[in-house]
Amino acid sequence: MATYQINNSFGTGSMNSTIPPTMDRMFPVSTLNRIAIVACERIMLMMNNTGMLLQPKIQNMQQVLAYLSGQHIDVGCCGDRGDFFRRKLAEELYLTYSVHGVTHNNIFEVVSGAILLEADTRLILSESTLRRDVAPPVKIDPQVLDILARIAGIH
Repeated sequence: MATYQINNSFGTGSMNSTIPPTMDRMFPVSTLNRIAIVACERIMLMMNNTGMLLQPKIQNMQQVLAYLSGQHIDVGCCGDRGDFFRRKLAEELYLTYSVHGVTHNNIFEVVSGAILLEADTRLILSESTLRRDVAPPVKIDPQVLDILARIAGIH
């Protein structure tokens, strides 16, 4: 059996161990979770920066979905205000993050995908606190994941 030397740079010296290092198979799930969290934060920030919201600040992704679907309270305005916010967010994604292919027709799927990815990966990570040697699969559309990774700054 091989002996692994662990160097500790915090002044406690080195330690010999006969236990091989374990692989963290949950690393991809942690990365997907981070992508989803950062993408959600940036989507909320873009919605807050439009200057067209009735509420002072959007605080969660459910409020983003309410604006995109036109279910927010909008006194004195006619027409589908959700369409305006869908077009505005798709335009901001294109201008800020160079995301191609996102329009007012499919922006709802991107935002819903970010919410579902964050919830799924959070659940997987919370259930696997004691066991990190096996990672269950995470289901997400590859195009949505590519868009979310671009928004999160992971290319």
